[in-house]
Amino acid sequence: MDLRLNDKVVLVTAASKGIGFAVAERFAREGARVIISSRGGALLDDAIERIGGNVTKQAADLTQDGSGTKLVERIIDQYGRLDILVSNTPGPRIVPALETTDEDWEAAYGALLRPAVQLSRRAAQQMCLQGSGSIVFLTSTWVKQPAVGGVLSATMRSGVSALAKQLALELASFGVRVNQVMPGATGTDRMRDIMRAKSVQHATTEDEERAVTVRDIPLGRWAEAVEIADTVAFLASPVSSFSTGVAISIDGGAVRSTL
Repeated sequence: MDLRLNDKVVLVTAASKGIGFAVAERFAREGARVIISSRGGALLDDAIERIGGNVTKQAADLTQDGSGTKLVERIIDQYGRLDILVSNTPGPRIVPALETTDEDWEAAYGALLRPAVQLSRRAAQQMCLQGSGSIVFLTSTWVKQPAVGGVLSATMRSGVSALAKQLALELASFGVRVNQVMPGATGTDRMRDIMRAKSVQHATTEDEERAVTVRDIPLGRWAEAVEIADTVAFLASPVSSFSTGVAISIDGGAVRSTL
């Protein structure tokens, strides 16, 4: 299927590895002009080389207040427009709720919720001027069904989820669509960190924890990052032109809910 993404200007954050990288690669294969962002360094350079094609980089530490706004402004200055924003943020540490500290909460806010607000607000301002645009937030199925140790992620991503719904309502009349993709267990470094934390908590092995996770997934496996990327690209594309305010779980059936 042609997603009609050729020459669209696309920003993907946290794109040096994992799901963000797979999303950027998917857009590049569709002929989009893709800008990938992360804190920089060898991982970002390696991602550029691996993706190839019409892909450029913009290093940005989104944990720094205001950096999301500045990142979007640099792209607008360079390209004169922004057609698609994929707001992706890394997860905070896995820790039981009662063991969190104030510093944990401040760090989680600075890494997950604040960047999503600043990125999407500045992107939406530009898209409203253009009269078109698409924003996709990557959150998590933990928004719908939390897991032990995931309190920081579930809480902050729930805020992002609410933001997505609010923006979908307020931006629709300007021709700007806003949607959300909620990945479940996906074979990334982040998921391996989660399995490691659970194994420490439960005095088990990582393989045992993975088996427990897969047992609860009807399709019997983790997702591949590219499977998340396919959904993101579709929702962001003109092919999905009548979809806004949508939240799609990509989790192999693990969360069986209509809400």
